[in-house]
Amino acid sequence: MKKKLLLIAASFVFTVCIFAQPVQQKVSDKLTVTFPGKPEEQKPAGDAGPAIYSYSKDSSTSYMAMSYDLSPMGLTAEAIAAAGDGLWDQMKSGMTQQMAGAIITKDEKAKYKDTDAYFLEIDGATSTAPQLKGKKAFVYVFFIGSNLHQVAFYSAKKDAKVEDGKDFFDSAVIAK
Repeated sequence: MKKKLLLIAASFVFTVCIFAQPVQQKVSDKLTVTFPGKPEEQKPAGDAGPAIYSYSKDSSTSYMAMSYDLSPMGLTAEAIAAAGDGLWDQMKSGMTQQMAGAIITKDEKAKYKDTDAYFLEIDGATSTAPQLKGKKAFVYVFFIGSNLHQVAFYSAKKDAKVEDGKDFFDSAVIAK
């Protein structure tokens, strides 16, 4: 009997150890977030694009953080600040085209970790984009210098709320 209990206990400990453990990921020099498990890195060839880190907890929940240096496009920190909401409107227009039928249900200025940001809620019920299809997304978008950053939580739950991604959003550390 004792051997059986010991075997069950050892199996339980082993099972717990193989499940995903939180992983702190440096997204850029200015942003670090903690994913619920080891994120997958998606970097374009030659480092000429955004650094994207994503983790899918299961088929219904995923997390993403991104950093994109816009300076190679001539967008300095000063130019971004001077452009203000006009730049955001242009970027949002491009994002909307890539969302393949998803609808932005909330678009507002927000404070995220004491940083000026934009907050989006996206309904992907009618989207054909793989990341959004049938999901809701909650996204904080902000600039630090010439770098665009995004921190996002995706859920397939029809009643999903931004609070469902609270631990992930709260894990972000933004260096000034």
